[in-house]
Amino acid sequence: MVRPMPLWRNTNFILMWSSVAASGFGDRMIQLAALALLGAGAAGAEASSLQAAISFFFFLPYLAIAPVGGWLADSMPRKWLLLACDEGRAGVMLVAWLLAPLAGAAGLTMGLQAGLFALIAATGTLAAVFAPTRNATIPQLVPGAQLQRANAVILSIAVIASLIGFGAGGKLIEAGSARVGLAVGLGCYAVSGLFFAFLRVPGQWRGGQSPRAELARLFEAIGYVRRHRAALELVLLSMILWGAANVVFTAAAALAKHRYGLPADEVVPHFAYLCMALGGGMLGGALLVAAIDSRHESELVVTASLLLAGVCVVGLALTASYGAALALAFGVGVFGNAAMIAVLTLLQSICPDHTRGRVFGVNTVASTLISVLVNLAVWQLPHADALMPWVLGALGGALIVCGAVTLVRHLCQGPLDSPAQNTIWHGIRFFLFFWHRLRTSGAHHVPRTGPAILAPNHTTGLDPFLIQSVVPRRVYWVMFASYRFRILEPIWRVIDPVTLEENDVRKPLRRMVQCLRDGAALGLFPEGALQRAHRELQPFEPGVAMVAQRADAPIVPVWISGTPRRQNMLWHFLERSSARVVFGAPYRPDPATPRDEVLAELRRRMLALASTVEAGETGDQRRDENRRS
Repeated sequence: MVRPMPLWRNTNFILMWSSVAASGFGDRMIQLAALALLGAGAAGAEASSLQAAISFFFFLPYLAIAPVGGWLADSMPRKWLLLACDEGRAGVMLVAWLLAPLAGAAGLTMGLQAGLFALIAATGTLAAVFAPTRNATIPQLVPGAQLQRANAVILSIAVIASLIGFGAGGKLIEAGSARVGLAVGLGCYAVSGLFFAFLRVPGQWRGGQSPRAELARLFEAIGYVRRHRAALELVLLSMILWGAANVVFTAAAALAKHRYGLPADEVVPHFAYLCMALGGGMLGGALLVAAIDSRHESELVVTASLLLAGVCVVGLALTASYGAALALAFGVGVFGNAAMIAVLTLLQSICPDHTRGRVFGVNTVASTLISVLVNLAVWQLPHADALMPWVLGALGGALIVCGAVTLVRHLCQGPLDSPAQNTIWHGIRFFLFFWHRLRTSGAHHVPRTGPAILAPNHTTGLDPFLIQSVVPRRVYWVMFASYRFRILEPIWRVIDPVTLEENDVRKPLRRMVQCLRDGAALGLFPEGALQRAHRELQPFEPGVAMVAQRADAPIVPVWISGTPRRQNMLWHFLERSSARVVFGAPYRPDPATPRDEVLAELRRRMLALASTVEAGETGDQRRDENRRS
């Protein structure tokens, strides 16, 4: 099977992540420089309050600007918006660089402090336009099948840049050179903006509407999110994740100052190193999601990550060891970022392109609102440093409860009859999409209710599991008793197959007909045997025609390809593959039609599906060649 062009050969995507890397490094420079200039390590200063104040002024403009940024992303050329945002942040860094000597010579007066916060707010204003524009642009640069991996790569690159920025910035601050850090950040922003000039974003800019019409479109996204439950739930979940991230981030400053017995001049550098551990974990989470490389079962990734992140947050609140804190911060980063990437990908997937930028503007406003409220609360909290470990512990407990409840709810839902069966189904489904890289199309052809016969070619022992993983209703499979291996008995109990004895098929035939008359979906392999290593459609057994005509049930032809070519059935499960399942349109054979003609028609339809798969792979190859050119 031809795979899409690798991301590392996609020039537009390379330009995108290169720019994100440069601007991510610049973000860390201004943040650490501001923390040092505000005197976070001085005696009597509340480090967590100062960090919260920086975050507050950075995120506050998002509340007003992010919707405008989303509207601009849907109404103007996106690459020029991205360029303008980064070059504008370079200008802000230049002003901060000019003001830094005044703070060092005269101390940080109220006027200089207000000016520093104003510069932070200006940076946040430009970031509020940049974020929804970037998120709306990524789906235009990569195929949908690579979207989750692309998001993981983008966030990985941003995290790597942040790690380097925290490390370099920490060293610069430790040496007393905040101004040098600002100069480095200025250069990074200036360079990152230039990358966008060479970006090619296909077919997006529309524009040309009146201001009143554009304003109406701005508020359409709010109604869209309110009407679509899935989008609303994702936005709420994003708020939870961003709120938790801000609590952990501000608490890290308090922990660095009071928990580990550090001298005053080492507080900011060790805060930076703790943030590096968080960033390293975020990189690990991004790599984990990239390895999964599937939008399917993202709910499982999100809920499990919430639970595990909560465990790490509780541990971070309790430990007095700096080494253990670094390890736990790494864990928080892994699971928190895995959840964020999965939420981001789900939201990108369900939103149409014409409104995606504005929906991300709404999402940014919602996430920023919780961030602003959290940082405002910490900033104004009396004795914030002493209270932050308790707040961190309560947050971890809340994440554990939220993750556990949603995980159980997700695992219990599915097409099978009981929560235990659906839990196993989710596990198998995750395995197939991850290990066998399952791709599917045409599942909408399977009737949601009423009788139906799914008739696929039989390539491996995986086939029933591949189909059941993408069909939103229970399928009763027909199989020979000789294939019912005892080691897989728990799975057989879940799928409850119709078992055929080779010397007695009459009783199972009656059960098949009765299942269909009761409105069930039946999985029946017309070939009656595995193809294994040789992928040629074998002669059909008459059972599928007999059952369809007796039960007056429609037949859904299915074509399976890309599964392992092995004789041993165990290797069908263990060998990694790129499986593909394609469903055809259902048809109902006339009871008066001779069975040979019914089987011939089914064979013709299945072979037509096979030709469609081959044509689709050729089209993918041509599109890859066009992208390379």
